[in-house]
Amino acid sequence: MACRVSFLKTLLIILNVLLSLIGVTLIALSVYELNSSTPGTFEHIAIVIQIFVGSFVILTSFLGCFGTARVSLGLVWTYVICLLILLCLQIYIIAAAHSTNYVERSRSEFLALWSDPKGNAERLSLIEQKYSCCGQLGAHDYILLGRGIPTNCYQDFDRQQDNLFTEGCLAAVQVHANDNVAIGLVIKWLLLVVEFAALAAATHLGITVRNKLRRERF
Repeated sequence: MACRVSFLKTLLIILNVLLSLIGVTLIALSVYELNSSTPGTFEHIAIVIQIFVGSFVILTSFLGCFGTARVSLGLVWTYVICLLILLCLQIYIIAAAHSTNYVERSRSEFLALWSDPKGNAERLSLIEQKYSCCGQLGAHDYILLGRGIPTNCYQDFDRQQDNLFTEGCLAAVQVHANDNVAIGLVIKWLLLVVEFAALAAATHLGITVRNKLRRERF
């Protein structure tokens, strides 16, 4: 019995450390993307949700470590409940991620911006500098509009021909969205697997400790 409890405690602490690291990684990536996302867009909302999930994961992992270290039955079952909430939320997020075409959404959002390049000049400038791109399909788009190529289409805003971004932003934002989806799904599935493992170990620990306490009473 003592060996089993010790094994479960060690396993849970390792799993909770993994959970906290994944949570920190999720928050760090989300904050990086948040700084360059446009408020109100689908991407911005998804990033805010990811930050909330990452924060909840970290707090849950701390609760798990504390409850495991103290072998507190109340804290262990509270931890199990938090994991169940996380799992339900995680399954919903993964299902939504698989059913949502993020590439098409990024394409539609950029085309909406490009429909009014003057009114959305500041946001287009951020996109061009972030993705090292220019215009919708290339720098010639500005010439077709009867405008000069803006400095944000050049690396370090230096108007040298060698520094001109040649790739169009429509393709760039779609590639970026596709990469983000791939990375995000890997993190979400990894988090789901670790959460299931932690739930199984915590439930086993809770049952073991409860049975031990019952035997001690009688």
